[in-house]
Amino acid sequence: MKRKGFWIATGLLVVPVVIFYMLNAGTMNFKSLPIYGERISPDGVNQKDTIYYHIPDFKGLDQNGKEFSFKNLDDNIFITNFFFASCKDVCPTMNRRLSKVYEKYKEFSEVRFVSFTVDPAQDSIAVLNAYAKKYNADSSIWHFVRAEADEILKIGQGFLLPVSNEDKTIDHSQQFILVDKEKRIRGVYDSYSDVEIKRLEEDIKVLLYEYHHPAK
Repeated sequence: MKRKGFWIATGLLVVPVVIFYMLNAGTMNFKSLPIYGERISPDGVNQKDTIYYHIPDFKGLDQNGKEFSFKNLDDNIFITNFFFASCKDVCPTMNRRLSKVYEKYKEFSEVRFVSFTVDPAQDSIAVLNAYAKKYNADSSIWHFVRAEADEILKIGQGFLLPVSNEDKTIDHSQQFILVDKEKRIRGVYDSYSDVEIKRLEEDIKVLLYEYHHPAK
């Protein structure tokens, strides 16, 4: 009985230490995500900190016909992509893969998804609403956004995507873009790559960790 009591007592002392070590070992291995875009370095006089690139605000309507802008994303990180509803090849696969990421993170109150149509002439609110339902998208979490043609071009440029001024189109390839709460781009991912999808899922965790465990 004494021997049994010794091992129980030892376990009560050792287990918490092991758990503490494992948790802290994991946090120290968390990487810091890059910040994309041109930046202005401190000048040492008027500006003390580096000014990072921020995505400019935008205006559009979501799949419910409600106004949508950055105000709807306050205190949220979000994943965005560009598509059009009548696309038969890239877009269905891209949004199907995004829906899997959405399913993993839809319960996280700080995570949102924003999909912009690059074909506002054809993609009416009704079309976007029907399209969103195909992916069982909760409209308070995954927003399908329509903006006028000139505005969508500005939005594409704001996300640092290639934009053609000649035919007024956006390169809506298969990229997913991860944006933080300050509206800074923190990651770009190829939606056709399983490795890249895994990286996106891990980077969402890293970004959430940054906000809940800020560096001292």
